[in-house]
Amino acid sequence: MEWQRLLEPEIQEFIRKNAQSDVPALALKKPPNPDWPYALVLSQIQARQKAERKIPTWLKQENIIFPPPDILEQASSHATARYKARLRNGNDFADLTGGCGIDSAAMLEQFQNGICIDENATAAELLTHNLKILSGHDVKTHCIKAEDFISTMNSVNVVCVDPQRRTQSRKGLYRLSDCLPNITALLPALRIKTEAVILKTSPMLDIAQTLETLACAAEVHVLEWKGECKEVVYVIDFTKQIASGDIRITAVVLDDEGAPSAALSFTREEERQAQAAYAMPEAYIFEPGPAFQKAGGFNVMAKTYGLRKLHTHTHLYTGDAPCPGFPGRSFAVQGIMQVDRKNLTLAQANLTLRNFPGEAEGLRKKLELKDGGEDYLFACTLMDDSKALVHGRKIR
Repeated sequence: MEWQRLLEPEIQEFIRKNAQSDVPALALKKPPNPDWPYALVLSQIQARQKAERKIPTWLKQENIIFPPPDILEQASSHATARYKARLRNGNDFADLTGGCGIDSAAMLEQFQNGICIDENATAAELLTHNLKILSGHDVKTHCIKAEDFISTMNSVNVVCVDPQRRTQSRKGLYRLSDCLPNITALLPALRIKTEAVILKTSPMLDIAQTLETLACAAEVHVLEWKGECKEVVYVIDFTKQIASGDIRITAVVLDDEGAPSAALSFTREEERQAQAAYAMPEAYIFEPGPAFQKAGGFNVMAKTYGLRKLHTHTHLYTGDAPCPGFPGRSFAVQGIMQVDRKNLTLAQANLTLRNFPGEAEGLRKKLELKDGGEDYLFACTLMDDSKALVHGRKIR
């Protein structure tokens, strides 16, 4: 258990003193003590630097040992973990993919008892060490594959699963059946062990296809934090049978404590029945945030906020007045231009394509447009099927 050497006072002091140091530069220097596991020390400094953004509360705890930076990179943030922990309640939970322990730590704020699983021996040891510090009591941890553990697992109220989307040979696996553990294969066994499963997935997964694959999902939550769509979470509730059109999809913007600062909730049937109004660009243009774009619900959004869409497939909205509660960015329209360099009055602007052929970089070169500045151009299709550049200035 070489990681335990990181608890030595001298090493802890070195880590604190070099909290903001350049790790590659440190690697070129000799360690203060040749007996130190210097690679492990440097990895800890790098992991703590990543943790400043993702789980800053952990940095305030004495003797927390962070997992390797690449593992931390894939983990939940403090904000998304706390949101997920509030989706269900009860006495007992089991986290079948313990990883960094961020999700388990958040669950322990809501549940009395927890079991945490990781098939990597070092990761399991770190879970035992860190969760005791974070929760104040011993947490049952096991070094075992999730597939092997389920058969002997006692019944719990909730199971958490974050399937691994990367392997040594392939990266970016976005089908549930290609991930580890294979949640689709585990569902029959989980059905008799728990009431519900909270499943974290990549935003790259198609929501409609995933709902078809799971067949027993009750809720979908699309989580946005710090301007990015971080996770799509599926709640599988074995106590309910919900028709596919009635599954509730919720897109949320989270603050740093995991509380929603904006949200839109709808079912696919509500979206199908909603009738959006359309208009050419008016005084203001509104662009949904990443989670709301991922979730869909574009017609429901138009009705909820009293806005008009630019086109059936152009997910931009317009209105004649500001919309302070809109979950995304707002722009004051400065003009509408043809998609032609000779008609373009700007030399620099932020360019976005919405329901428009090609890619931003190719269009930027065609327009001889520099990137950045205070101006925004939306290359999009309008309600009359014409292609145009909508020029805006950001107001929020």
